[in-house]
Amino acid sequence: MAFIKKEHNVVPREFRLEGPVSELVDDYAQFIESSADHIVNAALKKLWRDQEYRKWREQRRRSLAEQPGEARGKA
Repeated sequence: MAFIKKEHNVVPREFRLEGPVSELVDDYAQFIESSADHIVNAALKKLWRDQEYRKWREQRRRSLAEQPGEARGKA
């Protein structure tokens, strides 16, 4: 097994943040000597802990899987 893991796929996105939130991201990144991108990624990954969201997401995926191919954009 490799010692160094493969780099995660990074997709460029653009978001608008409230001023204090933007400052918080930059300050925290400087505090831990990291990038603002890393801070935002790490913070958003915490959404996985939301059990209601996880149930909603699973129900939604099951519902989409049960639909005919054309309804999901497949021809």
